[in-house]
Amino acid sequence: MRDDWREETQLRIQNSKIYQSLKLKCKSEAAGDHVLSLVDDAINYAYQRTKSILRHMNEFTLHDGEHLFRVLKIMEDILSEANINKLTTPELMLLILSAFFHDIGMAPSEKEVLAWKKVWDISPEFKSDIEKDAYNKFKQFCSSKPEQLNQIDILIAEGNSTLADCLKSYLISDFIRNTHAIRAKEIIQQDWNGKIKYRDTDLTVEFAEICFSHNEDALLILNLDKSYLCGPETYACLPLVAVVLRLADVLDFDAKRTPSILFSHLAVKHPISIKEWNKHRAIEAWTIKDTKICFHAKCTHPAIEASIHSFCDLIDNELSVCNNIISLINEHYKSSQIGISLRLPFKVNREKIETKKDIFGNPQYIYRKTEFNLSKRQVIDLLMGTKLYGDPEVAMRELLQNSIDACLLRGALEKKWGNHYSPEIHVNYYKENDDRILEIIDNGIGMDQEIIDNYYSKVGSSFYNSGEFYDLRSYTNADFVPTSRFGIGILSCFMVADTLIVDTRKIYGPHESSAPLNIVIEGQESIFWIKQGERKIPGTSTKLILRKKKNPWENMTEDKFVESVEAVIPNPPFKIFIKTNSQEKIRDEHSFREITASSLRDYSWNKNENVKEIEFNFNQEGLVGSAIVAILEKGKKPVMSIDMTSKEVYVEGEEYRLNKTIGLGGKYVKLTSKSLEVNESGKIKESESSRQLFNSRSRISLHGIEVPCNLFPDDWNMQRNQVKLDWPFPILLVVDVNGKRDLDLNSSRTQIIISDKWIKFEEDLSFVICSGISKLMNKCYWESFKTLLCDNTKNENFLNGLAKLAGKKRD
Repeated sequence: MRDDWREETQLRIQNSKIYQSLKLKCKSEAAGDHVLSLVDDAINYAYQRTKSILRHMNEFTLHDGEHLFRVLKIMEDILSEANINKLTTPELMLLILSAFFHDIGMAPSEKEVLAWKKVWDISPEFKSDIEKDAYNKFKQFCSSKPEQLNQIDILIAEGNSTLADCLKSYLISDFIRNTHAIRAKEIIQQDWNGKIKYRDTDLTVEFAEICFSHNEDALLILNLDKSYLCGPETYACLPLVAVVLRLADVLDFDAKRTPSILFSHLAVKHPISIKEWNKHRAIEAWTIKDTKICFHAKCTHPAIEASIHSFCDLIDNELSVCNNIISLINEHYKSSQIGISLRLPFKVNREKIETKKDIFGNPQYIYRKTEFNLSKRQVIDLLMGTKLYGDPEVAMRELLQNSIDACLLRGALEKKWGNHYSPEIHVNYYKENDDRILEIIDNGIGMDQEIIDNYYSKVGSSFYNSGEFYDLRSYTNADFVPTSRFGIGILSCFMVADTLIVDTRKIYGPHESSAPLNIVIEGQESIFWIKQGERKIPGTSTKLILRKKKNPWENMTEDKFVESVEAVIPNPPFKIFIKTNSQEKIRDEHSFREITASSLRDYSWNKNENVKEIEFNFNQEGLVGSAIVAILEKGKKPVMSIDMTSKEVYVEGEEYRLNKTIGLGGKYVKLTSKSLEVNESGKIKESESSRQLFNSRSRISLHGIEVPCNLFPDDWNMQRNQVKLDWPFPILLVVDVNGKRDLDLNSSRTQIIISDKWIKFEEDLSFVICSGISKLMNKCYWESFKTLLCDNTKNENFLNGLAKLAGKKRD
């Protein structure tokens, strides 16, 4: 007796022309009953399992059982009834099964989902290696989404658990979507291995590959066998099944996939999902024929109409690629004299995509594809001009930070593979014919054509902000923070050069790398001239042919050039070789010891009997450097101010008070004196003068690269969102921020921006500096000084760092 739940599929499948043709052919085959029984069981299994998709994919367009039947129907429209009747039994069987199984990976098991959710557990525990493996895969995926993870942490800290859970669910949904093709293979392997048979031929592997192919590069379909032997004189053209599945899946684009009743009841919150749902809900019907594919849609908002056109662009691209595959399939059938011939248009007909009208025939809006567009020339001039970069010498800094990041990433990969690796960067400045050349050479990870196309050549698209980079970092457990992050640094090179010559080669694995590439770029608007390179090892060299005018190094001596390079990289993580015609110098991870706070002394830091200087080095909390702190003293005790002299004088019977005081003014010591002067009329007048002593100065670098900013700016010179160390004592400070610690910079990397990272940095720097001071004082002196600090500053970040030193948080 047939189960009631089977009727959901068995009654509907009878209406399919592909199924009807299969059923007719099976009547005359000995294996026919087995094939029909297999198809019946398989489609029921897939249909029931896909009901669980909505549980974890409620913000994506539906990939449920209705979608499966629609894909089967579209397959029929693509093939035509005449071609369907000419297909073999295994081809018909695979078409039906692939329609129902291609999205089965969208329905993971509950055990998998529970394992993924443990990513947010403090100490996750696993019952099996399978559960742990699922957890690790999802954790690696999440690591490629740092912005979302950071947002979740912020929401949890704010107590907004509802929205945090929403974002967690979205990450799970996104992971399911990104991995559903490979998961479909796993499900077929687990539940259907050895069962997808025609006669004695096991087609399970081939079936899994067809399902997998719908989400991969279309050209991979050509790797499938066009004449796969399934029995005596019975063949299956696997590329035919795969290409029809691919097209049918992408063409299922209508309101049924996002029914409004579900849309209104689901808590759809993510803007991308809302856009997708509205796009599908606008579609009313479609026409799919061998000569015409036409979508019918009435749109209520220009964004929806634009989304539909964008999706049609994607379908046009698929049609173009798949038509090339279809041509090869037709040639195969022609040579086999089977008589099957597929035809499809190369583009979607869009004449029925229109604006919804009111009852009087008036459109709700006028659709034009009008949006903001960038003037390439003017934007590039803005990006590479002085408004962004200011100093043309930053071209060297940008190239050096790119090379450092590339070497650090390769170092993490080589460590993962168990290989020895010595990172190196060479900075060469020399003359070649009549040209001055600046060349930066590294043996880092290098680039291939994909990196060049997707990141290097795209302004504003940084590889170090991409999911690919975060995947690599998670894979290697790399613990460095890249300094390259905006994707506009290469433009700075055109401030000093008109021509760039790049030689590069990307490492893929142990002893495996891409083909070498040579790239010539003649101006920021030029076409890249790419040809086969000659580089032997992975890495990148960038050669700038410097302009004969406006070259920032042309008037420098070679000594000054070397110094300018050293200034850019005060604390490199490995060896950097600097070479000119007559000089060679090496900077490495030990060179930073040479840069001390004493190097920042100026005329204001003269000896003063009332000022005590404390000098020390530090290396903790991801902060390394040195400091000199000025403390005002009286009677060997710390004070805020001192009345140095005070005297009453009488002039012509009038009493005047003359005095001199010295006091702390935050970032400096202020010396103030009151005196008498005689004006042109012969009258005596009191006057007050002051000057600043022990002015605070700083030098800061981020992961070894200089950030040319002042941490003690004058109030009148402050820019919006610029940071400032407003501390209650003068200090000379040299610091490199390293390890996993990071700071937010402006696009030109010339200023540090106020953010949560800065707040944490200032608190920890306060702790490190106060700790260094306290170690050089006796307990009584330190307690007095600490009281003065607490009483004379309102800087919360500084006070929190000071409180941390006492081992407790401030109230």
